[in-house]
Amino acid sequence: MIYVNNIVTGAAAGTAINIDAVGYYYFNGTVWVKLHNPNNTILSGLNIYNADGSLTGTRLVTQGANTLSFLATAVNAFSVDGTTFSVDAANHRLGLGTAAPATKLDVTTVTNSYGFQHTDGTVRLRSYLGTGATNGSTVAGWFGTNSNHPLDLMTNDNFRMRIDINGNVGIGVTAPSNKLHVTATADPLRLEGTTAGNPNTDRPVVIDANGVIKSINTLSVLGIPNPAIFRLETAQTNFLGGQGIGGSQVVPMSVVKNTIDGMSYNATTSTITFPAGTYQMTFVYEGNHNATGCTISSYYVDFPLNTGSTRIHNTAAHLEGGSSNHGGTITYATTIPARTWQIILGR
Repeated sequence: MIYVNNIVTGAAAGTAINIDAVGYYYFNGTVWVKLHNPNNTILSGLNIYNADGSLTGTRLVTQGANTLSFLATAVNAFSVDGTTFSVDAANHRLGLGTAAPATKLDVTTVTNSYGFQHTDGTVRLRSYLGTGATNGSTVAGWFGTNSNHPLDLMTNDNFRMRIDINGNVGIGVTAPSNKLHVTATADPLRLEGTTAGNPNTDRPVVIDANGVIKSINTLSVLGIPNPAIFRLETAQTNFLGGQGIGGSQVVPMSVVKNTIDGMSYNATTSTITFPAGTYQMTFVYEGNHNATGCTISSYYVDFPLNTGSTRIHNTAAHLEGGSSNHGGTITYATTIPARTWQIILGR
């Protein structure tokens, strides 16, 4: 290589045919050629900092211990092939598939395309946007393994949860045997925000010996009663005293407990509003009797039956005259539609 600083002397002929300007020249075996200019045109002052250009071949930059930095302030300050790779120097972001990344790393694809992949050559962890054959053709965001391997989640660099290749989810267990398998040293499951159930339609939950949660039949089908308890708060003086045979009187009860869904009680009228269902009703009474010449007292309750009623009697023996305690229990089972019923005791 030579540097020509003067072209006044000499002749542009023979091997020097191209020497017509000041600059560097190299010998190609036949003639001298301007350096970096095979076409032998003058490119004085042109470089990558003030002009575009094209590589004429593969180039390799050996940095060694030296660094190579690009300082910029533009959004798409450095890019490769348009949006294939973009550096947003203004907001310190990287874009793959976009020249305007919205986050620190923004991967933009068309629908039904994979995004990033992390792999060791066997396990493939990928992201995906679009529809799939197993999600009901719903456009969705996907994240997980693209290979035949489970997906594990961790916190504090420790295993916490696994989705295995069969879709079973294990929390605290690496080999889940059910769709949701939770393992803990104590109290593995807690639910908050549950609402009140319906004993006629909802099924109770039980746990078998292996910890598997199962449901059994409804309380109504199982025959497990839901109690509703009413009581007389104060003793009633001369109750039924003014009633003849067949007469009755409202019993002023109050509610102690009501676990029957849909049942309500009007304490002013002593009236129960029943939802449709099967009921066992027990009426317990006790009283004093001191009528001369009377040793037996008979009472009745008109229990609800369909839209009407059925009368059930109960007889109690006691002493003649004087104050005598006596009482009894009247029990009745019935299936009724939704209706009301007033608590009344008759004689």
